[in-house]
Amino acid sequence: MNLIAIFIGGIIGGVFRYFLGFVIPCPSGFPLDILVINLVGSLALGALYGMAASTKMKLWLQNGIGTGIIGSFTTFSTFCVGTIHLAKAHAFSAIVYVIVSLSFGPLLAYIGERAVRWAGSRKETDVREVSA
Repeated sequence: MNLIAIFIGGIIGGVFRYFLGFVIPCPSGFPLDILVINLVGSLALGALYGMAASTKMKLWLQNGIGTGIIGSFTTFSTFCVGTIHLAKAHAFSAIVYVIVSLSFGPLLAYIGERAVRWAGSRKETDVREVSA
């Protein structure tokens, strides 16, 4: 079941990333599409892990969403190639791109995970208050 979920998720995430590449503009050759996709993916993956930790989410579903959808939606190799192309034309922009990606990616993953855990703890508090 894990492989099927990852396979289907990979198709969904890859196609979604492909279409967003057309929608998000790339001003002056800056790979804004890759930056946005990777940062949104970091937030989503953090939220997924927060949700999985606070619920009884099935492992195949975690893998289908995390490895499949989010894993194929984001991509480190595209980040690296985008950095190289940007550095050839605008070295300073490439440095900014790398710093923003490597700083905000983990930060957004953390925020996503904490936000879901916070929302889950609020929900449990509300249920306890209603039951009392």
